Amino acid sequence: MYNIKKIFFNLILVGILLFVFSFNIYAVDYPNKAIDLIVPWSSGGITDTTARAFAPHFEKSLEQSITIVNRPGASGAVGTEAAYSKKADGYTVLLSAETPATFQVMGMSELSFEDFEPIMMLVAAERVLVVPEDSPYKNINQLIADIKDNPGDIKMSYSGPGASGHILGLLLEKANLKLRKIPAGGGHEAMIETISGRVDFTLANLSTVLDYIKKGDLRVLAVLDEKPSDKVDAPPLTKALPELKPYLPLDFPNCLLVKKGTPEERIEVLKKAAKKAASAKGWIEFTSNNHYKRMDQLTGKEVTNYWKDWKSLVNWMLYEAGATEYSPEKFDIPRYED
Repeated sequence: MYNIKKIFFNLILVGILLFVFSFNIYAVDYPNKAIDLIVPWSSGGITDTTARAFAPHFEKSLEQSITIVNRPGASGAVGTEAAYSKKADGYTVLLSAETPATFQVMGMSELSFEDFEPIMMLVAAERVLVVPEDSPYKNINQLIADIKDNPGDIKMSYSGPGASGHILGLLLEKANLKLRKIPAGGGHEAMIETISGRVDFTLANLSTVLDYIKKGDLRVLAVLDEKPSDKVDAPPLTKALPELKPYLPLDFPNCLLVKKGTPEERIEVLKKAAKKAASAKGWIEFTSNNHYKRMDQLTGKEVTNYWKDWKSLVNWMLYEAGATEYSPEKFDIPRYED
């Protein structure tokens, strides 16, 4: 009887040891081949530039090569669906912008951030309100006063429906500012419309317009934040519109994701490597030179919570403005609570 118990105990012990050993081998053996980093935007765009700056540091941390794969189309939906179509094995990583948060209500895709596991947030561009250099508006208070005195007449350019400029324009309307919003077809085009004087202002990435500000083509009136920027001499928008404090800053960050179902130990490997890459000198210099806000302090569940709040605010703003195909209620997206 004693021998049977001893044999049974030894079998359990061997089983446990084999499980631990196999678990460690599974984790240590990853990654043992190149990883595809899918960028759901065109080559040369902001997300693509970010990917190409981050990838060398990510490669070094992983000790494995990374292949950047551009799959543009449908505001990021094409590339997102391409990443989701791959095996959940950690060998396909998606470098996403914010758009999966609005895919469903915009009728772009059935996918959302909930179909992926977050690795880490990366960066977000600082946003500024700019006017043409010869604009009569010398400060943000003058512009706001004119919008209030002439509701629906002051023109704001933005890239297109559901894009960041459109969303930020809707946010301004939460402060009872009725605007005439002009879609321009892209962020660069929206900036050109402003420089030409065909519109009164636009809301832009600081990195995109800073050279034009320095050249004197544009003048910045406000930073779309609740605190000043250390890069431009302009007040935070909440100084003129304190009612927007609950909503600002409203960032449009990009982040690293893998398909839901990816083994947890592989997610941890990616997370550890991404954090290490984010501390690399070359990456820090890139973010500083391009005036990006680093958001790599957010990983895992923190990223999930961030997008949950973001979806509640943005999807309902789009829906109430008549810019969405479906109600957020259809996808159980609650209203944002101030």
